[in-house]
Amino acid sequence: MNRTTSIALLAILLVALVAVPLGAASVFSNDGAQGDSETDGGNESIEPGEQFSASVGVQDAEIDGDVSERTLGAKIANAETNETKAAVIEEDHEENEARLSELETRLEALNESREDDEISEGRYRAEVARTVAELRSIERRAAIAETTAAELPEDALAEGDVDVDSIRALRERAGERSGAENAEIARGIAGDDVGRTFDGRLPGGASDLPGEQPFDDRGANRNNETSVTP
Repeated sequence: MNRTTSIALLAILLVALVAVPLGAASVFSNDGAQGDSETDGGNESIEPGEQFSASVGVQDAEIDGDVSERTLGAKIANAETNETKAAVIEEDHEENEARLSELETRLEALNESREDDEISEGRYRAEVARTVAELRSIERRAAIAETTAAELPEDALAEGDVDVDSIRALRERAGERSGAENAEIARGIAGDDVGRTFDGRLPGGASDLPGEQPFDDRGANRNNETSVTP
């Protein structure tokens, strides 16, 4: 390797070393808003790597949620009969029920691991933030199903085994799990936008998805203590 090539490679390496910290800093700055929420959420205990991992995890959950919600809306819109719509609603409700149970189990396991000092505070908060994003998506999907079911005749609901009260209860349950302390943790590590879709909707926001209309974006008991206390 000649002297000119060596100097060129060294220059490239120096530029890369300078660019990496600058790029990393931009990840954690969100027009200043992120810094404010970090103080509220106790982010003094969060390592940069954990913060980055949390942000990526929340974004992945939001993307998956947005796709699921729009897929549900498309299925409802394309259903040709009331009975078909009822079948779509019930299938989605069963999926939501199973997923919500998994998320509740995850929160319980996280709380136990935290109490036993098996995970760091940063890892705990990162996992809670991702879980809250998933819970918000379940809320929105349940809202779509609930509103659509309210527009269907009783015979179609009965044929599809659709229980509107059960759908409503699931929505409220998801809201409770993602509310109060858990929501504060999520906002502290992922910002105030945690749980939003890519068009800016939070649970209860206006939507162009078939069958969806606003509901309480904090869940039935969002201002109360969550039943799974971190």
